[in-house]
Amino acid sequence: MELVSNRETTIAVLPFKIIGDAVYMSPIILGFTEDLIINFSKFIGLSVISQYSTQNISDVSEKESVAQLGADYIITGSFRSFRDNFRIGVQLIRTRDNKVIFAGNHDETLESILSTQDTITQQMVNVLQQQIDHDLLSYSYRKESVELAAYENWLLGMSLLKKGTVESDLAARGHFESALAIDPQFARAYTGISLSYFNEWSCQLWDRWDISQKGAHEYALKAIELDENDYISLAVLGRTFLYLGDHDKSEHYLRKSLRMNPNDADNLTLIAFCMVYLGYAKEAEKLFLKAKNLNPLHPEVYFPYASFIYFELGDFHKSVEFAEKVTNTSVWTDFAAYVSAAYYHLSEFDKMQQFWKKYLSLFKKNINKGIEPTTFEALDWQKTVNPYKVKSNLEPFWKHMAGHDIKASVTFPKPESTFRGNFKIDGEIWQLEYMKESTVLKDAKGLHDIAKLLQQPEKQIHCTELMGSVLDSDGTELIDKQALKDYKSRILSLQADIADAEEMGLAIKVDTLREEYEKLLKHLSEATGIANKPRNTGSTLEKARSAVTWRIRSAIKKIEKAHPQLAKHLSNSIKTGTFCSYAPESPHQWSI
Repeated sequence: MELVSNRETTIAVLPFKIIGDAVYMSPIILGFTEDLIINFSKFIGLSVISQYSTQNISDVSEKESVAQLGADYIITGSFRSFRDNFRIGVQLIRTRDNKVIFAGNHDETLESILSTQDTITQQMVNVLQQQIDHDLLSYSYRKESVELAAYENWLLGMSLLKKGTVESDLAARGHFESALAIDPQFARAYTGISLSYFNEWSCQLWDRWDISQKGAHEYALKAIELDENDYISLAVLGRTFLYLGDHDKSEHYLRKSLRMNPNDADNLTLIAFCMVYLGYAKEAEKLFLKAKNLNPLHPEVYFPYASFIYFELGDFHKSVEFAEKVTNTSVWTDFAAYVSAAYYHLSEFDKMQQFWKKYLSLFKKNINKGIEPTTFEALDWQKTVNPYKVKSNLEPFWKHMAGHDIKASVTFPKPESTFRGNFKIDGEIWQLEYMKESTVLKDAKGLHDIAKLLQQPEKQIHCTELMGSVLDSDGTELIDKQALKDYKSRILSLQADIADAEEMGLAIKVDTLREEYEKLLKHLSEATGIANKPRNTGSTLEKARSAVTWRIRSAIKKIEKAHPQLAKHLSNSIKTGTFCSYAPESPHQWSI
């Protein structure tokens, strides 16, 4: 196979053999092969040889006939009676060296055979893409850099990113920049640069948070500007919005990426990882299992994602089962902390301690500039960096490690002091300091609200107290009680319909139902207030609640541009609504 980046890959599907007493199935098998050819022809970049050219070739051993096809890859298979079912064997063979790239079996009933076509097609296309990229990557590493084309530079960069070091990230960035020099409109090169900054931001250079966070987000946005439907760029943008705390935008871009391409195994794994943080652990498991099926030759990097998913599903045995398969526990800085937490839930405290020490070692190297960290520092960093929208199974472990109800043989040090910060106003300028970083901001009403909340941690402060107003009118309801009941009934019905459609693999129907579901939820969230009661419009209470919420969130967004760490802490710790409060997960002391 000549490795030229703009050349289509040619495949040929040979007629599947019938082995044993399943001769009566011949018409079904002929139709099966024909449908496979039609399915493969739908994929851009694949050229499929007509069935008329392959129908008389009975075996890959007919080398002369196979050679005349001129295919890069051959797909062949067999049907065999297997108990009361049928076993479909499939092989993907590379013609230039007759190497079997992949072989797999599918045990099916007569009724399910036809639906297996889609599974086999998706699996083979995914394996083909992985193999073609692998071949091209191997070839590219041997070439002079000046000869590399844009796509090859992108592949080399992505390969370097997987190493997870600062040096490899910088080298990867060089390849992405070379790709852009060749093709300035190559969206995925910007995605690659975004990912290189993301690695720094999330795991490597904690002291470069501001620069790396902006780089990750801005380059992802550039990629989407060039190609708004590029599914990889969409997934990366969804991930950056997740870590910025904008969960709604994160979910929007992740689901759009999923709609653009539901069959890229690596991208499914990335989306599954993000979905856990958004509170969709069951959906994440389905995406991961699909990715695992689509990419049966999956690399070890799939295992930590699986361990993370099952941890948040509460299946701690399965979580550690996958974790123990991971040879490189530094795959991300706090992966070992998750494994430690899983062993905590299983009451295996020796192993809990073993993996906690691994985490402390990585935290010291990657985050704490070589300084030995306290348990409190390591815990607080993990709480801050992980962008959970919902509660995590880490929380009981965090309390345990902080000194609550310790059962392990080792007593870990308790934090010597609380985090300290400044939130002061001097004239019309606010002076803010947090995590040893300082900044200044112009005066805004929302900053006064935040300061009042910081002065009284854990206290529920009524929105009208922050506004300085009093109640004067009840207003009118935004939605009547019967409509509210009908909406809730429809939501329950949609949840069941979505689950059924997902079970049957009806992706388009799932998207349509989910769109209606999300619109209903948005409308209800706007029309209902505390305890899901209809919200009033026109009342002082409603105006105060809306105004204070907007003021505080607007102020946090301004802080985010100048001091991302402080903004993330405030966003996670401040709750707004009829009652507002500041409830940090760990002790903080503020000078106001």
